[in-house]
Amino acid sequence: MEETGADTPQRFDCAEKCVDAVLEKVGKRIVLGLPLGIGKANHFANALYARAAADPSISLTIFTALTLERPIGKGEIGRRFVQPLLDRFYNRYQDLGYTPARRKGLLPDNIEVCEFFMQPGAFLGNASAQQDYVSSNYTHVPRDLLDRGVNVIAQMVAPSPTHERFSLSSNPDLTLPVMKLAREREDYQLLLLGEVNPQLPYMVGDCELAATEFDFLLEGDTFDTPLFAAPSLPIGFTEYSLAFHIATLVVDGGTLQVGIGALGDAICHVLRMRQSENAAFRQIAQDLSSDDSLQLRERLPPALDVFRQGLYGASEMVPPGFLALRRAGVLRREVYPDATLQSLLDSDQVSTTVNEEMLLALKDCGRISCPLTPADTALLQKLGIVDASYSWRGHKLLNPEGEEEECDLHSEHGRRRLLGNCLNKTLLGGIWLHGGFYLGPAAMYRELRELSAEERAGINMTAIDYINDLQQDRALKVAQRRHARFINSAMMVTLSGAVVSDGLKDNQVVSGVGGQYNFVAQAQELPEARSVIALPSTRISGGLWQSNIVWEYPHTTIPRHLRDVVVTEYGVADLRGKSDRDVMVALLCICDSRFQGDLLAKAKSAEKIEKDFVIPLQFSANTPDRIAAAFDDPRRLALLPYFPLGSDFTDEEAQLAVALKKLSVCSKKWWKMLPLVLRGRQAWKDHSEPMQFIHRCLTRMEFERTDTFEHRLEAYAVAGALRKFIDLRRPLRGD
Repeated sequence: MEETGADTPQRFDCAEKCVDAVLEKVGKRIVLGLPLGIGKANHFANALYARAAADPSISLTIFTALTLERPIGKGEIGRRFVQPLLDRFYNRYQDLGYTPARRKGLLPDNIEVCEFFMQPGAFLGNASAQQDYVSSNYTHVPRDLLDRGVNVIAQMVAPSPTHERFSLSSNPDLTLPVMKLAREREDYQLLLLGEVNPQLPYMVGDCELAATEFDFLLEGDTFDTPLFAAPSLPIGFTEYSLAFHIATLVVDGGTLQVGIGALGDAICHVLRMRQSENAAFRQIAQDLSSDDSLQLRERLPPALDVFRQGLYGASEMVPPGFLALRRAGVLRREVYPDATLQSLLDSDQVSTTVNEEMLLALKDCGRISCPLTPADTALLQKLGIVDASYSWRGHKLLNPEGEEEECDLHSEHGRRRLLGNCLNKTLLGGIWLHGGFYLGPAAMYRELRELSAEERAGINMTAIDYINDLQQDRALKVAQRRHARFINSAMMVTLSGAVVSDGLKDNQVVSGVGGQYNFVAQAQELPEARSVIALPSTRISGGLWQSNIVWEYPHTTIPRHLRDVVVTEYGVADLRGKSDRDVMVALLCICDSRFQGDLLAKAKSAEKIEKDFVIPLQFSANTPDRIAAAFDDPRRLALLPYFPLGSDFTDEEAQLAVALKKLSVCSKKWWKMLPLVLRGRQAWKDHSEPMQFIHRCLTRMEFERTDTFEHRLEAYAVAGALRKFIDLRRPLRGD
């Protein structure tokens, strides 16, 4: 199937034929831009990769980020857990063809795959991926793509009912700015290919494009495939403790950005608790933060009240928790596409109800003229303030009957006529969420597909430079992004306040810079905004506990001169504008107490802290037991599920996910595993009612047919982990 025309794209139902057309138009040197995450045109990318692999005369560079792969279970235990999930979640998912060869270092010489953000930890030790990684701020990627000569963008798109318009949906983030830059460069040839998938939610706003903007469209049943599902991860007490501290930094009427993962889910759930279970939220937050610890954040008094104005979301990544916050009435502050109107709304000079006072307020502050100009009328009609039936012809404003209408605002009669049927209605164009891309479990995609038209209109998926940068429309963004809280995760923080988020000391890349630097820089420029860097205070490496607050590290993502707010499970440290000495003291106070002494000694040796300083007594008991004690109450545990936003897992899989996550960090030393195995052996033999959940989980792992000594030990280890790490007082899931 193929259609051609002056202003119509070529349409195909076969990816291989589309590859022929692309090669004919572009030639044999192709720089292919694929969106990050779920937005890739996998079928086309695979057909092009196969063609290039078979034809060495084709030069193919693939520039992308966050290549998603089916989960691979590590070892026998991992395989037993993952295999049924593959059958259930990914049986029709189209894998990317270049991933197996890339993992094995077997990409053909004529093919290169470059990523600016990799699936966290997935490519450590992979020479090909490490060598071809491109370190770039998210907002600089469009420039870098054009500098590398990108000539084809291939993206999954959602169709409108008539197939006359298509939505970039999950990934307008880079496609929109790349297209804009290409148009600004004289004679730059860039082809846009859309792979049409009806299962992709149709999002509206900036991400909608007319069919005529595409050069090629792939349509048909072949491309109607499920989206990549990223199941939610279980949340432990460390993530919940971090989330409670962070939730007290979020100001009502403000702006919120968070990322994906267990911490993002925990933050969204705790913010929801602040709204719906405020008494419990307050008590837990206060128990986790002693009065003495508040001195570390004296400029940031705890925000504990329910949300009356609500929050506005401005986040490169739209996590599933944002939809939960919307349902809970938290994410409800709307912003409008005009800086003056936004300022009037923020100062309560006008409300969102259209009336004469709104017209007069806009006139008095000079935003519109009197009499109105055609540009004024277009703006007011877009916002739903002036009756849409009026039109300009020459220098005259005409009503629907073609009669000249007064456009002077001085008379009540004139204002009423202009308002027409807009009077006392709500402003148009309100947005409660600006996003760059989304990624989550299957339930999230289903919810997005089922949104009402009104709810859908409040989400604007848009270009990444709009969300992550202040250069364009600065006045508008300053007005919209009140009390912004940009919350990002880190791996380590040095005692001087530098942040390590993307790489290791040997230059191995864990993930990428992404938009973290963008948000940190924004927080330094926006009035009343703060950058919040969150990290667990410790990790297990090589079977040993290590501190994530370190004296120094040879690689940093965020330099120390941009230090702002750092949060661990032990508290909040406000570092902005403080001296090196006070920064180090503050970070020591939220460090795990097992490592405070060594870090303090290094600071004293470097003469950064006075020799007679001692850790204040109230900060000397920063231990996991203290955190666990704060949650060890049946009423609290009932409010803190392992999967607060729900889960695609069965009950047995959800319990196994919790236990296996814990097992993975304690299985490095066999002698440390012995007590767990012995405990599991007892549970294996115990068929009493309390142990039935363990046997159901072992059945799910197909251990009941285990007949080798090695597999029996693995079954004991899993049973031991289930018995030790599953708290049956906590619900598995919420939402």
